[in-house]
Amino acid sequence: MPLPYLTYFDLKEEPFSTVPSPRYLFLTPVHATALGKTEFIVEAKKGLTVIFGETGMGKSSLARLLHQKFLDRGFNSVLLTNPNYPTPNALLRTIIQEFRLPRTARAYKDNLDLFKAYLYDQALEKRKTIVLILDEAQSLRFPLLELLRQLINYETNEQKLLQLVLFAQDELRLKLAHPRGKSFRSRIAMASTLDRLAPEEIEKMIDFRWQVASGGNAHPFELGALRMIFEHSQGIPREANILADNSLLLAYLRKVRRITQKLVEEAARERHETIGSGKEKDEKRPIR
Repeated sequence: MPLPYLTYFDLKEEPFSTVPSPRYLFLTPVHATALGKTEFIVEAKKGLTVIFGETGMGKSSLARLLHQKFLDRGFNSVLLTNPNYPTPNALLRTIIQEFRLPRTARAYKDNLDLFKAYLYDQALEKRKTIVLILDEAQSLRFPLLELLRQLINYETNEQKLLQLVLFAQDELRLKLAHPRGKSFRSRIAMASTLDRLAPEEIEKMIDFRWQVASGGNAHPFELGALRMIFEHSQGIPREANILADNSLLLAYLRKVRRITQKLVEEAARERHETIGSGKEKDEKRPIR
C-alpha cells in the first residue's frame, strides 16, 4: 500500500525506507573507502576481510551493493543474510546449495570434500573468483567461525580459493579477541569500521535519498530540521531515516509543505514516548 505522503510531496518512491536497497545507500568517504578496500582484497584473492559497524550504519545495504558488483563482474558470489545456523554442517550445506552445487552430503567431512572440489574446479581450473559474503556475522558462534577458517585455508602458493567478506557489529570484535577466536582473527587481511555520520553527512544523505525518490526535486527539510534529525539520530543513518520518515508523515497529516525544526522535535518526542530513547545500555551477553 503506497504511503499517503508520496503524492502529497510528489514522490515516486519512499525516500526513507529502512529496507537495505543499494540504490538508496549514501556512500560517505568512510563507506566508499571500506567498499574500495574490500573490492581490492577480493580481486587480489587475499581471503578474508571484515567490515564492522554498529546497528543502523548501512552494513546490509553495502553487503548487497558489493554482492551485485561481484555478480556484474562475473564472480561466483553468494550473500547469506543470516548465517547463524545450529551446526557447522548446516551452514556448510547452505553454502553448497547457494553456490548451486548439484548435491550435498549428510556427513560433514563429505560436504567439506564437495566444497573443496568445487573451489579447486572453479577457482583454479576455470579461474573464477569465488566470494562468500556474510551479513550479521556477529551471530556466528565459535564452531561456525572454525568452519569458515577451514574454508579460507583452501589455497595455493599464490592465492586463497575462497574470498570471504563479513559484515558485523562490534560483538564480533569481542569474539575475535577471545582465545578461541585468535586463529580466525589472524587470517583477516583487512578490516574497516563504518563510523557515525557527521551533521553535514546526514544533510547530504537526506538530500541524496530525496533526489532518488523524487527524480531530482528539492527536499522540504529546513536547515534547523536537518540539524535536529542529526541530534536525535546521533549520526546513525537508520535512525535519521526513521525520524525523517515520521516527520514527513506528520507534515502530511498537518497539511504543511515544509519540515521545520519544531515538526521534527514533535516527531522525535512521539517516537521517544512510544519506544524509548534507544540509549539504554545493552545487557551483557555471554560470548558463544
